[in-house]
Amino acid sequence: MTALQRFQNRIAGMFQSGYDAIRTNGKRKAVSSILKHEDQELKNGDRHKMLGAARDLSRNFALVAWAIRKHLDYVSMFDFQSRTGNAELDAQIETLMTEWQRPQNCDAAGRFPFRKMLRLFEACRTKDGDVFALKLQSMQLQALEADRIRQPEDIEGTEETPWINGVRVNAAGGLAEVAIYDRVGNGRFMWNRNVPASRIIQHGYFERFDQVRGISPLAAAINSFRDVYEGIDYALAKMKVEQLFALVFYRDAQDSVGIASGTDANGYQVDFGKGPVQLDLDPGDKADFLKSDNPGSNTREFIGVVLAIALKALDLPFNFYDESHTNFFGSRAAWLLYDRSCQSKRDDVAEFLRKITVWLYQGWIVSGQLVPPAGARVSDLAFEWVHRGMPWWDPAKEISGNVAAIKAGLDNPYRICKEAGRGEFEENIDAIARAQEYARQRGVVLDYGQTPEPVQMPDASGDDSNDDDEDDNGSNNSRGRQ
Repeated sequence: MTALQRFQNRIAGMFQSGYDAIRTNGKRKAVSSILKHEDQELKNGDRHKMLGAARDLSRNFALVAWAIRKHLDYVSMFDFQSRTGNAELDAQIETLMTEWQRPQNCDAAGRFPFRKMLRLFEACRTKDGDVFALKLQSMQLQALEADRIRQPEDIEGTEETPWINGVRVNAAGGLAEVAIYDRVGNGRFMWNRNVPASRIIQHGYFERFDQVRGISPLAAAINSFRDVYEGIDYALAKMKVEQLFALVFYRDAQDSVGIASGTDANGYQVDFGKGPVQLDLDPGDKADFLKSDNPGSNTREFIGVVLAIALKALDLPFNFYDESHTNFFGSRAAWLLYDRSCQSKRDDVAEFLRKITVWLYQGWIVSGQLVPPAGARVSDLAFEWVHRGMPWWDPAKEISGNVAAIKAGLDNPYRICKEAGRGEFEENIDAIARAQEYARQRGVVLDYGQTPEPVQMPDASGDDSNDDDEDDNGSNNSRGRQ
């Protein structure tokens, strides 16, 4: 290197960025300086490959299927509650909602009740990135899986409102129209129709403001899961080979050829299916069982690390997979952290449910099934989709702690009932009142810890004899205590 080159390198180094994250030095993958729209990173054919890989893993790898089911247990279980404050109106709305949730009323295909539909909506969002609900005039929902929303071939959008992965966006980047395709077999699709955004509810995972189509959180873990899945198959194949060649004989070179060809009269025939076997070997011959540590402890430990990292794509703690990984307190702490990570996902599901509920309210009002109070709008009919919480781990301790928190003003019965999945507070009180009334009619005493009525003591202030008696009793009591 000449002096001029060294001088040029020194000058160039003075103007380099101070962030090591953009430097590769040939030791790692080069950082791209081309910044794209997120939907350009995963478009058309690439999106379909990602979708197929996630579906294949959930279909064939039990661990991925379990991880998705566990995610659904914590994210997709909600119960409807009308909150108008009018008991009669609340009862009417909840009756309408209960009836609508039956398969023939909520599902266009008539197969699933709404609880199951909601679980499937979240499952599709988790595996595919997003899913669409089409609102029909029959007040039913038709589920549209992600692969059925495709880029139209013969329709072009404008520069301000382009088509992006099957969705036409408006000038602000919001959803304006979607292209629906039908599956016609062998991976082929046929265009069906375009539907305006007013009839579509999209449910997906988004990480950027400009993102139009959702991307599965499993995208970052698909390769790790596939490597483990294939590695398990290879390890099992190796184990089978070892079982086929269980016994190895060591003989002289000239004899071993005869054994291999089966022409040596002194070859050993061993049948393990006839019970205990005694090997009568010639002098100098030796037999060993073929065995190996497969897979080795280091391999098992490494697979565990890879799985722990992959499960983080769904925020699942490793002790959910391996219950013996930690003790009770470690499990409790991991669950609390996981439950917090589920909050934003539940918020997405709650918003999805809110849009469906507003649409139902509008349909019921138009059809006359629901008559709101005079002057009330749909936005005035308050409601809530309550996430079904987890049961108590240690009921005696947790209930005592909850009671103490209520007494100190740090919590309230409504929140505690929700978090513990114990129903609504008012419903619990009403049920207790019915139980007490029934028990009273049957002559049974139920102790719910009620505060007894205060006992009225006689007023002895004007009776001297009573005062003397009380003094005598007090002195006697004092002597008795001494």
